[in-house]
Amino acid sequence: MNVHDSDLIENGLVKKGFKKAGSVEDADIVVFNTCSVRDNADHKVISELGRLKKNYADKKIVLAGCFAKQIKLTKEQNSSIYFDYCFAPEEIFSIPDILKNNTGINDATGSNETEQSRSLTERPSEYFKNDGKTEEYFYDKKPENGTASVKITEGCNNFCSYCIVPYVRGRERSIPINIIYNTVKNLIDKGAAEITLLGQNVNSYISPDDGKKDFHYLLNELSGIGGSFKIRFLTSHPKDFNDKLIDTVCGSGKIAKEIHLPVQSGSDKILAMMNRGYTKAEYLRLVRKLKNGNPDISVSTDIIVGFPGESDEDFEDTLKLIEEAEFSSIFAFKYSPRPFTKAFKFNDDVSLEVKKERLERVFQKYKEIQKQR
Repeated sequence: MNVHDSDLIENGLVKKGFKKAGSVEDADIVVFNTCSVRDNADHKVISELGRLKKNYADKKIVLAGCFAKQIKLTKEQNSSIYFDYCFAPEEIFSIPDILKNNTGINDATGSNETEQSRSLTERPSEYFKNDGKTEEYFYDKKPENGTASVKITEGCNNFCSYCIVPYVRGRERSIPINIIYNTVKNLIDKGAAEITLLGQNVNSYISPDDGKKDFHYLLNELSGIGGSFKIRFLTSHPKDFNDKLIDTVCGSGKIAKEIHLPVQSGSDKILAMMNRGYTKAEYLRLVRKLKNGNPDISVSTDIIVGFPGESDEDFEDTLKLIEEAEFSSIFAFKYSPRPFTKAFKFNDDVSLEVKKERLERVFQKYKEIQKQR
């Protein structure tokens, strides 16, 4: 998602007459489009901003993305965080105009907040409708090495207790289906052989133009485009992966059969504390439906270890889930508290040493299963 948004920012700047510099040394403006899902991402960008300010004090620094929104939400700028402009994810289309017109510093209080970004909280379903920049920037995307990504949703309504995304990306809203369709078609015409549909929760997609046009409908429409190409999508929430969507994914020759389906934990207690909306048994039932629907289906996942209150027994449940689900790949992470989230107030009672040990055991269990297979 961040790579996709960075492409949109670059595209908008080029349209306004800016030229991409060959290096930081040659640049007048440096744009940081940031992530804030885990605390190490925050630490890295703070360090890099300080290094840049120290070594290149004459350059304008643009802080964009999720960490920028986190700064705005705190309503204050830490003296150790250096930037000249600050743009939340919903404000990225305004970056080229503000930089081109040199309208002044967009500080941590959001003084240059645009009408479009304000409408996000007032009318989220209207956010991408009737917006020429969305259509123009998306249409001009170009595939790289035969692949391309297209954002179909932005934000999230799930409020998993550990996740900062609903706070920094905002409430869920979808791109109009005609913009997605035309963008994908243009990319295929330009040589794209693989299209990845992006969103914090792609399978809750609902076109703002027609509430009956859901993710199942969108996949069928895109599968009908002529040409030889594959469709992938990231990321799915297990609670929204219904039978109709399963049939579409399993039955379409255009849809890749590698499904990323984050589970996060194998413990029902921890899943409930995370506010994930499903149990271990329900998740495994979904995996079985997918694999029974098409023998070529493989499932990858995300796992968080060391969530507050995770006992040895809870962690063993996660290892058992890994055995039962037979994941094709696993992305696992140590839990880190994120501001604004419900879990931020929980007692982070699993030590760093235990988190590291559990993380290693997850990867070791995955390797053992792969070796057996």
